[in-house]
Amino acid sequence: MRAMVIPVHGGPEVFELRETPDPECRPDQVRIGVEFAGINFTDVRNRRGDGLGVPPMTVGIEVAGRVLETGSEVEGFELGEPVAALCGGGGYAEQVIVDAQRVVALPSSLTGDPVAACVTGVLPSAINLLRHGAKVRPGESILFHGAAGGVGSVFAQAARHLGLAETIGTVGRGSKIDPALGYGYARVLLRDRFVEGVLDLTDGRGVDVVFDPIGGDVRARSWEVLADFGRLVHFGNASHEPEVVPPADALRARGLGYVGYSGGQHAVRDLETVRASWVEAVDLVATGQIRIDVSEVFALEDASAAHEMLERGDTVGKLVLAV
Repeated sequence: MRAMVIPVHGGPEVFELRETPDPECRPDQVRIGVEFAGINFTDVRNRRGDGLGVPPMTVGIEVAGRVLETGSEVEGFELGEPVAALCGGGGYAEQVIVDAQRVVALPSSLTGDPVAACVTGVLPSAINLLRHGAKVRPGESILFHGAAGGVGSVFAQAARHLGLAETIGTVGRGSKIDPALGYGYARVLLRDRFVEGVLDLTDGRGVDVVFDPIGGDVRARSWEVLADFGRLVHFGNASHEPEVVPPADALRARGLGYVGYSGGQHAVRDLETVRASWVEAVDLVATGQIRIDVSEVFALEDASAAHEMLERGDTVGKLVLAV
């Protein structure tokens, strides 16, 4: 099979298209013929070497395609059935092996659609960040950094679906404001001036919850916009900058919380809950209640170009590889 292999950690240029052996299926696994693979910043981290995996390896954590084989212990899937899966890697390839518990069936309306590669990734992440990461309550005010990105493009929609307050978003450049507003944010601020903007919008109070996948200076400034007894949810560090956290006494004085969240680790520690969110996300997208915006589809062999675009911050919505 063809696969985009990372022979060594490094920049986007390290990808190599190679012929590799077809993966072998264990009794509790499903072999999927990959049609589409979602591109995530997790893939960038793993490629760089500040994530998981040892080269030579193939990255890619979310896929959609058809069942090619089921292990002897697997029930409930038919050969040729359209499915989506959140895998531990290996998605940038023509075939991938996934534990059966991490595979969900797709309705006919999503079959052959690049959006199908995103239903186990960004939307469940948004839902679980709100429900389980921050445990946001109705009426609490919310700020989300990266409102035009992958998770950001569905986050405000997910908050509305859960009956939560309208969300303020931030973006890195002016060209992303209108797309982010189209994703359901009540207000969208430029990130270089978000502190003043948030305090102005909230009459100086600040927000109850900040969701930050960017880190570095953005995270350091985010503490300034938290209301008393608020919390900051850290679920990534796209900036690759050092973390900045106030001293423990400063957090205690204002009752502030610092919460870490990883969708991958959530699935490891509580797969039943996360699997339920995958099934929920499939239904929400298939019925048109939430829209996942796939802004560009790249050929498998163009994974380097897709990663370059993602790292430059040029993307809006989701990027997907067509395998």
